[in-house]
Amino acid sequence: MHYIAYLDEFGHIGPYISRDHPRFQTSPVFGLAGLLIPADQVREFAISFYKLKCHLLAWELEHNNQERLPPYRWEKKGAALFTVRNVVAYRSLRRATQCMLRHLGSIGGHMLYVGIVKTEASASTPASSLFRTVLVETVRLIDQHCQQDHATFAVLLDEQQAGSDWRELQVEACTNAMFTGPDKCRALIEPPLQAESHLFQTLQCADWLCGLVGRLAAHSSRPEEFADWSVFAKNFGQSINDALLPGSGLLTLVWPSTEAAARRESA
Repeated sequence: MHYIAYLDEFGHIGPYISRDHPRFQTSPVFGLAGLLIPADQVREFAISFYKLKCHLLAWELEHNNQERLPPYRWEKKGAALFTVRNVVAYRSLRRATQCMLRHLGSIGGHMLYVGIVKTEASASTPASSLFRTVLVETVRLIDQHCQQDHATFAVLLDEQQAGSDWRELQVEACTNAMFTGPDKCRALIEPPLQAESHLFQTLQCADWLCGLVGRLAAHSSRPEEFADWSVFAKNFGQSINDALLPGSGLLTLVWPSTEAAARRESA
């Protein structure tokens, strides 16, 4: 059996102090989230998501698509879709999200996420180190599942805009995880690839999940500051738990970060 993982970023990779800080207020978490799908189910799932997107966002496709892009190229970012106002106001959004997650589970797929709760000590850590730690831990999580399932997998990331050096560092880290150490990622068939999300419905779906996970994780890590975001756990918590890959969650890190210092806590 073969799986394909589609991953995007949630939260924010920069420093965080508080929600009302004048500069560092974007998100207390950073990570990767998305979906893991059996390869023979990818096409049908992509078609299903495309139809769901077109139905759910028909009005926006008609009125907010200023460039008149075809529906498959038009994107609605998860951070803009999963707002408190939208979740409370639109039953159709709640039902569509729950339907999407049930469909994912019904075909043997999973939602997954691995993230970091940022601290003052992590503020001076280079963004590339944060990203690399999260990426390698995510790959290890998927690899563990696939080895247990006697399966292999590939990873597709939403294209990074940070330049070729950034990409090379991340690919090298995963290549290292494939070939060295006692816990090699034996189920990973090659280092992660990147692709443009506007051409992949599966990556657009991963972005939607990131919009949701980013809010759930922020509320989980700082419930007093993000009390209004409890609406996401209330409406989607059970559906996510049912679809979630075991072992997904937030990392506790000792800085300066190393892979060995990472300890995953259940979400």
